[in-house]
Amino acid sequence: MTQKVYITDCEGPVSRNDNAYEIAEAFLPEGGRLFSLLSKFDDYLGDIEKIKGHAYGSTLKYILPFLKAAGVTDKDVREFSSKHMSVMKGIRETLASIREIMEIYVVSTSYIHYIEEIAKYLGLESANMFSTKVSFDDYEMGEREKKMIMSLQNAFLQLPAISWDEANTISPEALFSIDSLKAFFLERLPALPVNRWIKGVNPIGGAGKADAIINIAKRNNLSLEDVIYVGDSITDVDALSLVGENGGLSISFNGNRYAVLHAEYSVVSKETDILRDIAITFSQTGKRGIKEGTEREGTFVCSRENCNIDNVISFSERMRKEVRGEAIGSLG
Repeated sequence: MTQKVYITDCEGPVSRNDNAYEIAEAFLPEGGRLFSLLSKFDDYLGDIEKIKGHAYGSTLKYILPFLKAAGVTDKDVREFSSKHMSVMKGIRETLASIREIMEIYVVSTSYIHYIEEIAKYLGLESANMFSTKVSFDDYEMGEREKKMIMSLQNAFLQLPAISWDEANTISPEALFSIDSLKAFFLERLPALPVNRWIKGVNPIGGAGKADAIINIAKRNNLSLEDVIYVGDSITDVDALSLVGENGGLSISFNGNRYAVLHAEYSVVSKETDILRDIAITFSQTGKRGIKEGTEREGTFVCSRENCNIDNVISFSERMRKEVRGEAIGSLG
């Protein structure tokens, strides 16, 4: 039997958190609303405008000047992450069972502080954790810059929400918000002192996750067809596509539209033991042994070729919001 490797996103398949959103909400006035606006801007640049080289997960960079202006430190982020960690029901047991048959890796867009706390809590190898590396203590923001950033924060909070319909039609109000954010992040920010710190931060999202998977496969001397990847959001699209297109097993777990559309299998469940069952089946018989349909009450599995994709997206997104809350579940 060929060795397999289990690679998973953290937030969604492992934890209920969106750590960066929660940090913004905790340390900034109306920080959750600001983060949601920046997240939609991030999605727009990659999904609608398709800017070349745009990295999904850039929201974690966009929020940094505002967190720095608020005086957030590495200690703050680490302590907050530890105290407010919320993992999926049964995940410790699920990962322990999977670990008996294959190596486990976590590839996450989250800040390193949070991922290190998750690793300690779940007993995962720190060397097997990929995340966004940043130190909030590496930059000291001057008072003038701080006041300017805080003023911009207040201005951004007055902007209309960003949204588009299925035809990618965007309202004039939303376009005003997009143009305002572009003017700052793409034109003004690069000239500010804080950008010298921010430009060194490279969120592990989109193509970054795909690169991490290739790295892991090479490290284990495996083909991508021996890889399981579990994700749930827009930052997982490249990873899900890479694994699925190369014969591996790509799974959307309570995923949003982006994840469901790019995963070979969609899993909808309040608990994670179904992921253990699928991993064991894949290690023994490959994808042909995976059972589809309602495995047990509240747990549903289907392959993209055997399901009504619109119905699965609707069901999966409802479960995502039920498990993780409306605000976090609505993020891209």
